[in-house]
Amino acid sequence: MAIQDNSNRQSGISRTRRRWLLLLGGLLLIAIMIALLFTSEKTRDLGERILSPIELLPLPGTPEVYDIQGYPAASERVFSRFLKQKENQALFAKLKNYLHINRVDQVVAPFELLRQGSDWRDLDEPAFAIPPVENWGLMIYTLRVLQREIVPRIGPVTVVSGWRTTSYNSKAGGSKGSKHLRFCGLDIVPQKKFSREQLVPVLRDIHKHKGKQWNMGLGIYKGIRFHVDTCGYRRW
Repeated sequence: MAIQDNSNRQSGISRTRRRWLLLLGGLLLIAIMIALLFTSEKTRDLGERILSPIELLPLPGTPEVYDIQGYPAASERVFSRFLKQKENQALFAKLKNYLHINRVDQVVAPFELLRQGSDWRDLDEPAFAIPPVENWGLMIYTLRVLQREIVPRIGPVTVVSGWRTTSYNSKAGGSKGSKHLRFCGLDIVPQKKFSREQLVPVLRDIHKHKGKQWNMGLGIYKGIRFHVDTCGYRRW
């Protein structure tokens, strides 16, 4: 009987230990889940802060207007004031994140995509404007053409006209079917020094061999300013 009682006590102790181990294991699992959730929230918050432009702070001495190879372009100083209006800062943060997700946020400075044109002062129109969210997808393809076909051939580029409002486009004498109104077209200037005679053959060669593939529109203006979009295969 003594042996049986001792065995029962040991069995009871073992069951108690198992219960404690299960309880401790459960508590440890809960603690790990809470830690993972907290870490995930912190990581997401950090990611949002990294991707959010908040406000472009221009360097001291930054001019209001840049001279981009002879074309006037509103600077970060003007853009920083634009971000303070209404919901522009939040919308621009979302646009930057959208470009980042699609891996085209480094093709050109994102704020350049919102430049309406070179003659905003003469037209008495805002230098910058933000397109509706439903138009953002079209710009991804145009930026990919720059990224994969144009920049490798001519080097970095600067956007002097991107999205345009109907008001700006009308005053500027733009076509009612302008691709700028769909956030699909960009007017661009190469950052490297090119003569027109050097630049035009390269652009035409790109359009000839890659244009159909990208449904690419190419327009070459006077000087070294040119237009690119992916909303209709054509050239002018």
